[in-house]
Amino acid sequence: MSYTVVIDKALYDVYPEIRLGLMHFKAHVKASDPAFWDYMDTQVLPAVRAAIENKEWGDIPGVRGSRLAYKAFGRNPGRYRVSSEALLRRVRRGDELYHINSVVDVNNLLSVKSGLSVGSYDLGAIKGTVTLRKTVAGEGYTGIGKEFLDMENMLVLADDEGIFGSSMSDSTRAMVTENAKEILVVVYCFENSIDLESLLAEGRQAFEKFASATDIETWIV
Repeated sequence: MSYTVVIDKALYDVYPEIRLGLMHFKAHVKASDPAFWDYMDTQVLPAVRAAIENKEWGDIPGVRGSRLAYKAFGRNPGRYRVSSEALLRRVRRGDELYHINSVVDVNNLLSVKSGLSVGSYDLGAIKGTVTLRKTVAGEGYTGIGKEFLDMENMLVLADDEGIFGSSMSDSTRAMVTENAKEILVVVYCFENSIDLESLLAEGRQAFEKFASATDIETWIV
């Protein structure tokens, strides 16, 4: 790899349970696969719906730690929802999840199963070291399917050209389209009790099976 992913050490003084689960692979990004969605609709989503039924959002593993981290850094998790919670709310309501493409669909599979926010990024749009850090005043970006997002008091991924991703919503700059060739997947984890190694192993299998991923590397920061 010609880049590194790091966490700003100052973040641990505010909230110590911060880790990133990472995957790097090559893929031929394709349209959503009907076989994948049959698997999601008949096996994954019913099980997830049953597991979260009648639970408070702050009690669901993955969502719980993310909400606590938001509060610790001065972000209101009720007003600005972590992306995994937003997905799980759709699952609980019985709303259909968005069909995006072969990589983003698997990304969302891992998110709903783990309760953690997962972001997939086009490495061709990323320049230099990737750092998880807190924003400075006035920082934001154009979100996917959204207008300009104010990212104040948010933990974000940044490269040499600025911020591009977070556990709330990602930017259009590094989003995965069918033109992407190399992918960086980031699992945002704010709970030490979560088994990230097992989740990355599950992610490797899912990306290989449903997104034709090759040359997969996984690691934890």
